[in-house]
Amino acid sequence: MKLFVYGTLCLGESNHQVLNGATRYGEKASIHAVLYDTGCGYPAVELSESSTVIGEIYEVPYHLWLALDELEGYSGNSETDLYNKVTVIAKMGLEEIETVVYTICDESMKKKIIHSGDWIKYRKTIHQQK
Repeated sequence: MKLFVYGTLCLGESNHQVLNGATRYGEKASIHAVLYDTGCGYPAVELSESSTVIGEIYEVPYHLWLALDELEGYSGNSETDLYNKVTVIAKMGLEEIETVVYTICDESMKKKIIHSGDWIKYRKTIHQQK
């Protein structure tokens, strides 16, 4: 099963090691969603046709999904989870790929919209301003 990542799981980011054993399927992929800065050092997305979020796609072996669910605060209980896990179509060039993405569950995490849709560029810009 493929996973669309857009934040700390991306290559070179702080939680990328959780994907050790996964195969990078593609970079410069996108989904229709709004990207938020949660104010906690990681982003969150909400599916929306009105904007685009940039990320990467990984082919994830079955044995890694439990660690990913734990990292994302996903248990299947939408009342208490930080994130939900949904299937979306990601685009990579002209290719459309069915992927799983972790989307926002906790509305209080919507601190600031990242209009560029690109967490890595946003994070680097914020870091340079400090």
